[in-house]
Amino acid sequence: MKKYILSITLLFTFFISLHAQSTKEGLKAIDFERYEFARDNFKQVIMQEPKKGDNYYYLGQSYINLLQTDSALLAYNLGIIAEPINTKNYIGIGEILLNENKVPEAKGYFEKALAISRGKDGRSTDAITLAMVASAMVSGETKLLDDALTNINEALELNKKNYDILVMAGDVMLERNEGGPSATFFEKAIDLDKNNPKAYARVAGIWLRVKNAEATLTALTKALAIDSNYAPALKSMAEYYYQIRKYEKAKETYIKYLKNSEESNANKIRFAQILFNTKEYEEALKKIEEIQKTDKNNVYLFRMAGYSCYEVAEAKKDTSKYRLGISSMETFFEKIDPKKIISSDYEYYGKLLSRVAGRENDALLNFGKVLGMDSSKIEIYPEMGRINNKLKKFNEAAANFEYYLSKNKNPNTTVYYLMSLGRSLYFGKQYGRADTAFMKVNDLKPDYAEAFLFRGHSNAALETDTKEGKAKEFYEKYIALAEPAADKNKPGLLIAYDYLATFYVKRDDKKLDDINSAKSFYNKILALDPENKTAKENIKLLTQQKAAPKK
Repeated sequence: MKKYILSITLLFTFFISLHAQSTKEGLKAIDFERYEFARDNFKQVIMQEPKKGDNYYYLGQSYINLLQTDSALLAYNLGIIAEPINTKNYIGIGEILLNENKVPEAKGYFEKALAISRGKDGRSTDAITLAMVASAMVSGETKLLDDALTNINEALELNKKNYDILVMAGDVMLERNEGGPSATFFEKAIDLDKNNPKAYARVAGIWLRVKNAEATLTALTKALAIDSNYAPALKSMAEYYYQIRKYEKAKETYIKYLKNSEESNANKIRFAQILFNTKEYEEALKKIEEIQKTDKNNVYLFRMAGYSCYEVAEAKKDTSKYRLGISSMETFFEKIDPKKIISSDYEYYGKLLSRVAGRENDALLNFGKVLGMDSSKIEIYPEMGRINNKLKKFNEAAANFEYYLSKNKNPNTTVYYLMSLGRSLYFGKQYGRADTAFMKVNDLKPDYAEAFLFRGHSNAALETDTKEGKAKEFYEKYIALAEPAADKNKPGLLIAYDYLATFYVKRDDKKLDDINSAKSFYNKILALDPENKTAKENIKLLTQQKAAPKK
């Protein structure tokens, strides 16, 4: 009997060992971005130990990275049923909801996770849960940066010597654009475990962001010295090569990354995302089209294709890509769950539509949807302004540019958008306000010739008669700045010359100097436009005139 009991014990120990090894392999697979392997692995682990919530969470994480959000959500919910007090699956659901821009709902699930880990004093006693919540809050497009900082700081108060917590702290700081503190946390993790390549790869990510090629290479070399097949480091190395424009080397490295992760469509899609994020839009589009030959059902490929088409069309001036992009986005909208649409979907769709004649109003409708989802996207207002100008809705365009300028804090773009505002006001016949806008341009940039030209136009429009000369000084300043590049500035110079010639012609009590000045401006017109009949005729008339007698 004792022998039988011993055999059962040994068998149980064997299965425990098998399960532990399987979990370890699954976690390593996630770290190496072998998500299909990890998914299959954790399905088996769940069969062996169906009551442990962690298994469902890791399965959900595998699905998330395979871009199968619905399956991930199912896994997390099953995990909650299996082990209601396990915090991880609540965090997983919160991460999905936050990525879908469902902020209140996401916060509710994060709070459930934190509530489970709180002691009687109301403070969390679980540093890992705090850190995982913080990490989830910054993992997607929608981020809760301040909440994440609060949670990661609480986690560090509880445990400053945990490798994973330090790495997650570095991730949070990096998403907050705090590179220095981020690097510090990664370096502290390295001090705890110098043989783990993860933190080295994370440090490289910081340098990739700021395009410090030398520092990026140093960090990645250290990571790959520990494990030459470490997939995240290989992926970052591919990004590094793209950044320094060694495209063939980048592709070669990414092929190695795929071999050490897996040749899944998810990884191929991720490669396309890397290309998109590094602004290699044409290459990204080629990769997407390649994937779509075997996978026509992945809805997110249509999103990325639409985005890429817009960027390629803008760079290459290839108008056919706008229509292709519109088609991709329309397919995306047909296939996607409306709850999963994000603001940038409407933004790119609107931009694509705005470039196609006859679709301007559709573009405005989509830009309105963007602002309805995210009012902080002030860059939409100039887009709307350009469309309204095109539709000759100049007052609406002026309101768009004016609002943008009231919110925009980037002085480098102020001159450009002040000019846009001024033109909208000018063509909307609000000449006084237009002049004010152009005046602000010249206050910021005194040598901006076009602003003086439009100040001339605006003041000329305010006159009842050219002899008032309200526009004179502005056209003179424009001429002084524009004449060195006369061929380039020909249209503006012709207008300015004509105005000044007319001013001198119409002066009361014309003197010889006035006649000569008028003739000189007409001659300048002929120098740029030799066949200008009006200038020729006016020179002939002025030559016949006599100056009024001096009083």
